[in-house]
Amino acid sequence: MARIDPNAVAIWALAGGMVLYLAMQGGGYDLVVRSQVGVVVWWLVLVGAVAGLLPVGRLSRAAWVALALFGGFVLWTALASTWSLSSERSLAEVSRVASYLGVFLLGLALYRQRQSAVRHAVAAIATVIASVSALALLSRLHPGLFPAAQTTTSFLPAANGRLGWPLNYWNALAALVALGVPLLLAIATSARSLVAQCLAAAAVPMVVLCGYLTFSRGGAIAAAAAVIVFILLAPERIPKLATLLLTAAGSAALIAGAVHRHSIEQGLTGPVARHDGAALLVAVVLVCGGVGLAQAGIGLAARHGTLPSWLQISRRRAGGLLVVALAIAVIAALGAGAPARLSHAWQGFKRPTAAALHQNGIARFGSTSGNERYTYWKVAIASTHGHLLQGSGPGTFQLLWQPRAPFYSPVLNAHSLYIETLAEVGLIGLALLAGFFVLVIGVSAWRAAQGAFESRVALAGVAGACVAFSVSAASDWIWQVPVLPIAFLFLAGSVLAPARTVPFPGGRRRRGFAIRAGMVVAAVASLAPIAVAMATTTAVRQSQAAAAAGNTALALADARAASQIEPGAASPQIQSALVLELRGELNAAVAAAQRATTDESTNWQPWLILSRLQAESGHARAAVSAFRRARSLNPSSPVL
Repeated sequence: MARIDPNAVAIWALAGGMVLYLAMQGGGYDLVVRSQVGVVVWWLVLVGAVAGLLPVGRLSRAAWVALALFGGFVLWTALASTWSLSSERSLAEVSRVASYLGVFLLGLALYRQRQSAVRHAVAAIATVIASVSALALLSRLHPGLFPAAQTTTSFLPAANGRLGWPLNYWNALAALVALGVPLLLAIATSARSLVAQCLAAAAVPMVVLCGYLTFSRGGAIAAAAAVIVFILLAPERIPKLATLLLTAAGSAALIAGAVHRHSIEQGLTGPVARHDGAALLVAVVLVCGGVGLAQAGIGLAARHGTLPSWLQISRRRAGGLLVVALAIAVIAALGAGAPARLSHAWQGFKRPTAAALHQNGIARFGSTSGNERYTYWKVAIASTHGHLLQGSGPGTFQLLWQPRAPFYSPVLNAHSLYIETLAEVGLIGLALLAGFFVLVIGVSAWRAAQGAFESRVALAGVAGACVAFSVSAASDWIWQVPVLPIAFLFLAGSVLAPARTVPFPGGRRRRGFAIRAGMVVAAVASLAPIAVAMATTTAVRQSQAAAAAGNTALALADARAASQIEPGAASPQIQSALVLELRGELNAAVAAAQRATTDESTNWQPWLILSRLQAESGHARAAVSAFRRARSLNPSSPVL
């Protein structure tokens, strides 16, 4: 009987289980959902440290540097809350990054040895991504089985044609697919079991079809970057290229099948859509099965065959051929007028047309429209004037955008992690976070060039996945969809694990005790903002539910409880003002609204509510003054 490895079970349960849970909970976007995960993670760290179960061994030097960079980023984010435009929004952001830090620390403390950690983390996360992609695809082919799949469409009807469930955001689902493709390719080309290789290869066309139906160009770019990194870093590239061509052919066949079925591309329902869904599902099964069987042949040939001498290319020769190929590509691009085309594409990115903004289908992948991202980035960068080093405060981009917006858009995030980080926590915060990303990608790439065959392939897959995440984060708000950064952090931790298990010897027990003590302190310090943000949000929601049910007494009690939990938060005061208005207590409602404007003075909504309450109270001059203040903070809003 095979011996069960408890460490492997723990990696599968934590990494795989957490990513699956968050994916099925809308990606974990909801503050309460991600806070619950953060609480569980930090309690595991706390209990494991107190019981002496964590860390399982000494951390590598690279792990210490990565922990210092990411921990420094979290500390700087907490410090930036002290000068923030909104203490409530900043606390929510601190709770987010504190939860991510807990995941990263738990991974580092749990991983015993690098090769085993990478193998199991890659397998667990790739399996979950393939499973989530299968469910997402099935929700499009048989929508009647998944009523929750219409969640996004219910409030964004224009998004009906873009596959987003279960993450409820198409670009996030595409980014998850991009992260999974290099992991599946790594398993398909290096797994010890031939069955595992076949299953992984068979999953790739299905996952790619799922990504195609999101119509996410950013996801396609991230997936392409990930595959290129994987091929460049993996050893014995000829069998890898064979698998890549095989899975690409299968993917192209399925995409071609979807292109000719309008009801599938547009997410329609009805008899035609059901017929098309059933037909495409049969095609998925046949194509994926065929790819799996063909991969069995490639796997057997790689195991028992020998490459011809003319295909056995040394690393130096491969580097030379790559340089020559790049030179030829550059010359060909110049000859084809690439500079002019790039200039035209850049102009299209900056100034999207109305047609490009609402374009779905395969033609969308030929569009360079940035969907107003350029304007978001321009405003974010312009807002750093005068506070480039420290930023405006975590989570406050919306407050920067609204008074500067050249057009109305209810945007919350800058659609770029790096630019938003610069605007909110300044150059210092950006340097810490970017340094962490560069370290993780650099270490994974460096280690992919070392070690045994299987380890190198898995590390190349991790490097590709990390690049996919970093590329996706550059053009979208996937940092706010926890399933993605958490998958990235589990993979990053596995790469930074020590080459072999090194326990704390007797002479260094004090050091082990100091590390555990530090973990306890970090857990207690991180649990506080997570718990406060979660409790405040929960109390406000309970107040809103009670008010909707007509129980204004309970609604007021819950709103006041929320303000006691987080005294500087604006949303409990706004909720109190609205409930007091329902109760006819206008003077008290005005006072609550005024406190909200003090707590979040650059947010137009408390000022608008105050204006209405002042008008209802008969204070016309004060009402007009508050209205003008609201309009100055969001001049492009159609409400104002």
